[in-house]
Amino acid sequence: MSLRILLRDQPSRSIALLTDSHALIFRHSPSTAATQGNGPTIQAGAPRCMVEFSALDHVELADYRSLRTSSVHGTLGLINVRSDVFLCIISGAARVANVRPGETIQKILSAEFYCLNRADHDHEFYSEINLYPTDDVGADGFDHGHDGELREPAFEHPCLALKKLLSSGTFYYSVDFDITNRLQDRSSEESAFDIDRLDEDFLWNSYMIKPLIGFRSRLAAGDRDALDTSRILTSAIRGFVSTVTVPASTSPIKSLRTTMPSTLTLISRLSCRRAGTRFNARGIDDDGNVANFVETETVFWYPSGLCFSYAQIRGSVPLFWEQATGLLPGQQKIQVTRSPEATQPAFDKHFEDLEVNYGIVHVVNLLSESKPGEVELTQRYRYHLQHSPLNKNVHDAGGSDSRLLEESHFDFHAETKGPAGYEAASMIRRLIQHQADGFGYYMSEGAEEFRSAFPSEKTASQERSVVILQQEGVFRTNCLDCLDRTNLIQTIISQMAVESFLGHRGERASADFWMRHSSLWADNGDALSRIYAGTGALKSSFTRHGKMSLAGALADARKSATRLYINNFADRGRQNTMDLLLGRLMDQSPVHLYDPINDYVNSELSRRSNEYTSSKIVHFWVGTFNLNGRADGVNQDLSAWLCPELK
Repeated sequence: MSLRILLRDQPSRSIALLTDSHALIFRHSPSTAATQGNGPTIQAGAPRCMVEFSALDHVELADYRSLRTSSVHGTLGLINVRSDVFLCIISGAARVANVRPGETIQKILSAEFYCLNRADHDHEFYSEINLYPTDDVGADGFDHGHDGELREPAFEHPCLALKKLLSSGTFYYSVDFDITNRLQDRSSEESAFDIDRLDEDFLWNSYMIKPLIGFRSRLAAGDRDALDTSRILTSAIRGFVSTVTVPASTSPIKSLRTTMPSTLTLISRLSCRRAGTRFNARGIDDDGNVANFVETETVFWYPSGLCFSYAQIRGSVPLFWEQATGLLPGQQKIQVTRSPEATQPAFDKHFEDLEVNYGIVHVVNLLSESKPGEVELTQRYRYHLQHSPLNKNVHDAGGSDSRLLEESHFDFHAETKGPAGYEAASMIRRLIQHQADGFGYYMSEGAEEFRSAFPSEKTASQERSVVILQQEGVFRTNCLDCLDRTNLIQTIISQMAVESFLGHRGERASADFWMRHSSLWADNGDALSRIYAGTGALKSSFTRHGKMSLAGALADARKSATRLYINNFADRGRQNTMDLLLGRLMDQSPVHLYDPINDYVNSELSRRSNEYTSSKIVHFWVGTFNLNGRADGVNQDLSAWLCPELK
């Protein structure tokens, strides 16, 4: 849905987003002193805004003017940068996927940041970057002057790095359905912006949209429904999304006759919990989040209403480890930074969360058995898997024993070193075929539902989806970066799942179908690799064409060299921009929305805090006991140290 954006300069600066029936208006509110006492506090000087949502006939727009000649597509939220409040707007988008009828996905092509509290930044984007090079502007879009030297802009927009990040073509949104959840975890009748169902693990604008979600929750039911229907508030994921059309002549489904084409869609959702670049984000954190964690879903839809979905995940080795950058390929030293005892709690939390979300987890470890650093990671990985509470036999519904956590180790480099090359990667099938058959896949079929408001009226048919099967387990694949090797193996696993789906129906796919499937996965690997490592994926030539050519090998060498440069000299800036977007910088404060009732209650509670609070002095004692390697002193009395006299 297209929206208009308007600006009012006087008497107070306001920005309005307009649909055909409603307006969402943003106004900056000067900050007040911080709340004192024991009540909820707002940091002194923290940016505050007032937001209003009203029907158009209740809003006076005479003093507003258009801020853009073209329409916009929604807001990603509010952010505070250098004490200024900015409204983030999706200014350009293109449809890239059609998962099922009525379920489209848009790629964000460009985003703009408009300041709510002053007009100083309104024109800095346009003076800084010229999308249409002239005589003095180079092909890179920057002004080089008559002497050819790059001219520094007089001012840099505070959100320039954020704009570049959000306009990089790696962010996606949908106004039709919840894009943060896989098909199995959502129903076809949910609203486009159901905050109770959004998965914040994959919601990249969670920090910016959170104040507006809070505002939405305080609206009356009718206004809340109207705001949801307006599609102004947008939920964005990062990763890769694409749909390819499969003509009826090459569709693998032959038993259901139709002349309509089917669709094959790939959706990769990159987690924002431990987001970062290649050498700045490795391993796991104390909350069980791992770097480069991606959920990838393969969806096949047939015009009869038949729908197939299969999800798999990738993620960094779930240990506390790091790797230093370096200018020599393969020489970056791997260092494990925590003991097994200190690692196990975070490791267990990671896999317990996966078991809750996906069921049985089967680890596919592709690390080398000859490289010392990768060998150490594998040994530690295996140790923690063996000590995981999920690694125990449980009785399933059929009465047999199974484990909630299993592992297969496949040394990718060793297996593909022979004359068969990367084709030998298909040997992974024999290791995981049994588990793949047990996991199954998600499948639904269209069914007509007849409804009638009154018994005397004729019934009207409406198609709905009926779930036939559900996926009951997931493969968690990893190599060192979870990019090149991982993407090739995940392509094979996806093909195994589609083959199982077709085999149960007595169908087979053509070579043309598998070529489309491989191209999707090659594009997916390139997109995820650019986000994490700065270049397209290695081995993508084999993933795309089924063979490795000389041109593909030369392209891989070029990508490896480019990665070295980006990882050593550009990744720190990219990491800071991601942290800014996600609200993780130390000096960053969120935008607070003015809520008169809540603010009045908090101020009264603070003013009268003496009526319901009391204080007393509490002593805290902290000590460190260092044995210095001593074996004696077991009988030494430590009571004077442990229980000192308080003065």
